[in-house]
Amino acid sequence: MRLLTKGLLIVAIPSLFELLLLASLFKSQADAEEAERWAAHSALVMNKAAEVREPMLLESSRIRNSVIVNDPKPISRPEMWADLEIKVGELEKLVADNPEQTRTMQGIREAIVSYRNWADSARERLQNGQREDLVNQLRDEQGPHRLADFRSRLNKFIDFERHLGDERNEDLQDARESQTLLLIASVLGSIVAAGLASFAFTRNIGKRIGILTDNAQRLAEGRQLAARVHGKDEISQLDDVLHQTSDRLIEASRLAQAYREEVEQRARELAEVNTHLRQQTQDNEMFIYSVSHDLRSPLVNLQGFSKEIMHATGDLADEVARLDLPDEKKSKIRALIEDDLHTSLRFIQNAVTRSASIIDAMLRLSRAGRIEYQPVMLDINVMTQRIADAMSGSIRSREAAVSIQPGMPQAWGDPTAIEQVFGNLVGNAVNYLDPKRPGRIEVGCMSGDGAGAEEALNTYYVRDNGLGIPAGHMSKMFTAFQRLHGNVAQGEGIGLALVKRAVERHGGRIWVESTEGVGTTFFVALPSQPAAA
Repeated sequence: MRLLTKGLLIVAIPSLFELLLLASLFKSQADAEEAERWAAHSALVMNKAAEVREPMLLESSRIRNSVIVNDPKPISRPEMWADLEIKVGELEKLVADNPEQTRTMQGIREAIVSYRNWADSARERLQNGQREDLVNQLRDEQGPHRLADFRSRLNKFIDFERHLGDERNEDLQDARESQTLLLIASVLGSIVAAGLASFAFTRNIGKRIGILTDNAQRLAEGRQLAARVHGKDEISQLDDVLHQTSDRLIEASRLAQAYREEVEQRARELAEVNTHLRQQTQDNEMFIYSVSHDLRSPLVNLQGFSKEIMHATGDLADEVARLDLPDEKKSKIRALIEDDLHTSLRFIQNAVTRSASIIDAMLRLSRAGRIEYQPVMLDINVMTQRIADAMSGSIRSREAAVSIQPGMPQAWGDPTAIEQVFGNLVGNAVNYLDPKRPGRIEVGCMSGDGAGAEEALNTYYVRDNGLGIPAGHMSKMFTAFQRLHGNVAQGEGIGLALVKRAVERHGGRIWVESTEGVGTTFFVALPSQPAAA
């Protein structure tokens, strides 16, 4: 039998008992509300009856005062009788379900009509000067001017309603007492039912849950599990899962030990590879330094000897000019010297200069990864403004404008390296502007999420409206010795490679977006704080 079925059986009987008590409680609540409503109805009826009595007594007093002062105006005002008619109508509606009270209300209405007729006649007599007759009538102990009939009927109405209200209050009190007793019985019944259910659950399932709990504890501590719990319900299924988990953990522990040994072996191999790589890097750096050093000497000799040959050819040209030769011969020799020898020597000198620049670039690349950075918090606004001021001559010669976004956030990095990064990017933007239109260069910081927001990086950008980069050349932008517009500006093509290396050593990244003929934007993501570097 499943655990849910057992639970339902355990809960069903006490729940049925509780439902019966709850139904009785709802019935008692409904009876109490009904009794309370009728008791309130009786009180409302008596209040309305008092409201009917008050205008009649006030009208009686007005008539006597009017007779005393001989002024008929306050007597039998239509608005008073209209208001009284409304109140009588409301009172009749309240007792419409009680035939006896309805008959009494009919008598009260007749008494009110009779008194109104007399009040109207009293007003007419005062208006006609019959004040003495009216005074004599008022002195009489009997007559329509007395409210005895109205009072008698109204008091009978109120006494009946009061008696009815007392009965309804007694019913309300009985209903509330019954409700209280049922509530107490419901609470006690719920407690007893819960106790019986708990006892049955503990007796039937508690022991098996104890075994299951002990197995879970053993599993958590890595010990051997106890015997399986018998049965076919969820408890036994959960215990089976615990045993299966234990078996899998044992297997996983065995595999983890094997993996650990394999990782340790790989770590040793990786350490050896790193040692070999470090040695190879040092060998490469030594090789680059040695080659650059060894190449400089022949290059210097080539540069020197080419200059000597240049001077010698100049002297040779002077000697030829002084020789007694035909002008045709002299022109031919002069052409050989100036057109062939001098041109060849200039090619040699340019090649030597180019080779020396390449050697210097190789040395800078080899040293880029060995410089020890001293990072601090950097004010990018001040740094970029300093770069723009230093390049003001080149910027003015290009007739360009540089705008720096105010309030850019600070970055964490080495001052020299980061200034070289922005200096290189701004310099490239100036060098590769399109001469056909006014140049615009913008330095700023992306707001919002930006690239690298999750790593706490600030993303800065350098945007220009220059020549742009073809899509096919985008993948080679940060490769050393790669140049797109070689005829526009001088250089060896290692600036962006150095920039990329410096940015990545700071824990950031750099990328570019460009459209040929429209412009280029370089994005640089740098740490905003030491923890992100």
